[in-house]
Amino acid sequence: MQAHGGPGADPDPYGRRANPGTAPIAISPSNPTVSTLAHAWREQVSQHNAGFASVNWNTQLSVEVTTLDALIATYGRPCFIKIDVEGFEAEVLAGLSQPVPALSFEFVAGTLNVGHACIQQLRRLGDYRFNVVEGEQRVFRWSDWKTADQVDAWFSEGADHLSSGDIYACQAHHPVCKDSSD
Repeated sequence: MQAHGGPGADPDPYGRRANPGTAPIAISPSNPTVSTLAHAWREQVSQHNAGFASVNWNTQLSVEVTTLDALIATYGRPCFIKIDVEGFEAEVLAGLSQPVPALSFEFVAGTLNVGHACIQQLRRLGDYRFNVVEGEQRVFRWSDWKTADQVDAWFSEGADHLSSGDIYACQAHHPVCKDSSD
């Protein structure tokens, strides 16, 4: 996850959560991009998503973790935050106590409860509008930005059976969002 930086900036090496400290990260040496701090998510995604059935998280390290609030205090408020932390997205958002203009978080089939939890965290911060990008595509799926209620309903209905994607959230007054609350 990169919380701050411009072109050429490196993601900073810390995990994110509601409280700073240390946490165990589970690593799959054959699939290191799915390393995760989320123990329950590992079990859930392995059982409910065929794409993860053969992933073996057999290495564990203790890593230093921080919060988005701490990063903002150090670097200033970013224009955009990308959160891609394999099931730990809601915990990352729990460490954010102020709205940011825009952000994205990943969702994965079989663990849509994480997406619901992220929407709840963003409701706490303010009025956001949402759009989705399927998998690794680079185009928004919806022509109009949706409300939190609409995205919650979309998750509840199975997220169009997508295997994964990213939810983009912008403050409702952000120029990129069309007001879809009409």
